[in-house]
Amino acid sequence: MGKLKLWFLQTMMISFAILVGIILEGVVYLIVDNDPLSEMSLDWYQLLSIVLTGAVCSLFSVILLCRESVSKKEYLIRVIIHCVLLYGLVVLIGKIFTWYTKLEGFLLVTIIYFLVYVFVWVSTIFLQKQDENKINKALGDIRDEE
Repeated sequence: MGKLKLWFLQTMMISFAILVGIILEGVVYLIVDNDPLSEMSLDWYQLLSIVLTGAVCSLFSVILLCRESVSKKEYLIRVIIHCVLLYGLVVLIGKIFTWYTKLEGFLLVTIIYFLVYVFVWVSTIFLQKQDENKINKALGDIRDEE
């Protein structure tokens, strides 16, 4: 998968997953409080910050993880550094754009972060496998014609 395509897809996946997390948070508030707007509201700049977060996080993914010749151990270390670095970035952006004001909100942002992180990894691996299968099928078709 090309780096630009990977960046774009991950930006969309991260932003989408964050929005789904916010929707789930609203559903939880609705079930628990019967008034989701009492604790939760989104301003225009918070929505913009979600897209900004997706773009910056996926940029770090492309920079840190898109190296062809690394050992499995080095790749695992990069993934751990990547996860911690992005977590710090999300916490910082969350503080700047007031995604949370209380400890409960911070914990919810943390849970959503790890769910989004796993979702993006699984989705990216799935899309890469689909691309590989398409390439292999096309190569097989070319061989059959010869």
